[in-house]
Parts: sequence; C-alpha cells; structure tokens
Amino acid sequence: MDAGLIAIILGVGPAFAAYYLTAIGHGLFEKSGILNLAIDGVFTVGVAVAYVAALFAGTAVAGSVAALVVAVAFGLLIAYLATKLPISHGAIGLSIMFVGYGLAALIAVPIRSQINAVVSYPMNVGVDVAFIIFSIVIGVLVHYMLSRTKLGAAIRAAGENPHAASSLGVNVLRVRLIAGMLGYALIGLGASFYFLAYTPAPYSEGMGMGQGWIAFAISLSAGRHPILTILSALVFAELLYNKFVLQGYLGLSVHITKMIPYLAALVAMVIFMVTPLKRKLAPPRALGKIYFKEERTV
Repeated sequence: MDAGLIAIILGVGPAFAAYYLTAIGHGLFEKSGILNLAIDGVFTVGVAVAYVAALFAGTAVAGSVAALVVAVAFGLLIAYLATKLPISHGAIGLSIMFVGYGLAALIAVPIRSQINAVVSYPMNVGVDVAFIIFSIVIGVLVHYMLSRTKLGAAIRAAGENPHAASSLGVNVLRVRLIAGMLGYALIGLGASFYFLAYTPAPYSEGMGMGQGWIAFAISLSAGRHPILTILSALVFAELLYNKFVLQGYLGLSVHITKMIPYLAALVAMVIFMVTPLKRKLAPPRALGKIYFKEERTV
C-alpha cells in the first residue's frame, strides 16, 4: 500500500469515526424534536470518562464502554426533562453543557495529576480501517432504522408533530427516551474514539471541548441525514488532521490555525441555510418546541 495513503488512513480514520458517530448521534436525537445543545458538554465528559476508565481498566475498550454508558445517562436525562417539563430546550441543553464541563474536570483532572499514563487503541492501518468501516456501518443502520422501521417512523413523527403522533398512539416520552439513549450512545462512542484513537497527547483539562460543536455543525450541514453526513464528517476530519499542514503552507499563526475547523463549521452552516439544502433537508418542525401531553387552556 502507498505510504501516503497509509498516512492519510492513520490520521483521518479515528477523527472521522469520532466526528461521524457524534454527528449521526446528534442528528438522531434531534429527529425526535429535542434541540440538542448539550452535545459539547457531554462530549467533553465522554473524553474524561474514557480516559479514567481506560486508565484503571488497562484497556481502551473499557474507556469506550464507560463513555457510552455515561453519555446514555445524559441522553435519557435530557429527553425526560425536555419532554416532561415546560422548560426551554435551549436552557436545559446549555445548563447540562456547563455541568458537563465541570464534571469532566472533576473526574479526570485529579487522576491526571497523580497518574501520568495514557491507554489508547493501537495505531495501525487495520484498526483505523476498522474504525471507518464500523462507523459507516453504524450510519447505514441508523439511516435504515429512521427511514424503514416503525421505531424510526415514531421518532420522526415525534419530531414533526408530537401531538399528532400521540393521538395516533405514539408514546412521545418513550420514543424520545429511546432516541436519547441511541443518539447519546453514539456521542459517547465518538468522544471516546476522539481521545483514545485520535488524540496522541495525555489528558489535559478541557480536552475535547469544542469538538462537540464541530459535530453539531457537521450534522446540520448534512441536514441530519446519516448518509450525507459521511461526506461532511470526512471533510472536517481532513481539516482536523491537516490544519497544521495548512498553517505551514499558508503561513498562518497558530491561533488562526486552531480556528480553522470552527471557521469551516460556520461556513458549512451558512451554506446550508442559504441554499436549497435548507428546504430539501428541513429540520423537524417541532424541533426545540415545548411539548405538553395535553393542550393547556387558560
């Protein structure tokens, strides 16, 4: 195999898996009608939990499982609060985001100060190709579930019009809890892969912060479509991997270089909003709207 191709696979594979899984998990959750602004905080917690669990268990797999479990707990909490309580989805999401930042530091920083070690997935072509294949298979399964199964139809119905869905026998709370569980399981996996497979450096406070927002932009720019998200995630993974190459080629400062993925995210979201993609891949009509099981009267 060509050495250049091997280098691309080794660099981009883990980043692609982290971004893609997180993005399709985010899109799946929002398909149920819940605005998911907690993504970055939970991603940051996932990185911290993956680090601590992998360190004590001595295996990266344990880190991924632990991050998945913790993320699922957050997903269930967000789904329950946003469905049962008359509280703004934005307020819930942003509050949990900041809680996540604090929890990440509380969990991982004391361990990092005592134990200077890193446990990670092995870095070789076979493992990195497996990350790519695994991620794409998950994305195809999510697409099939959303478009061809009763559960997927129920999730989409809850996101489009929860009152109509409820009148047809859909348990909106249950469906959103399932969407939260599945979506945040993927976000937890993505966070663990970001740290345990892509990031070569030891854990530091705030690691992973901001990457959840990149996944948010990836999902939005692809209209939350699991298949279209493949291309979007690949573009951002390439940017993440090659941003320092761009720095040298363009003569950029390190501060501007660190901004490249976020500037690209802004551009991607603007393109989505000002082109026909916004109409063809419209978000769920009830996204972010407060849901009452019974219509209230004054």
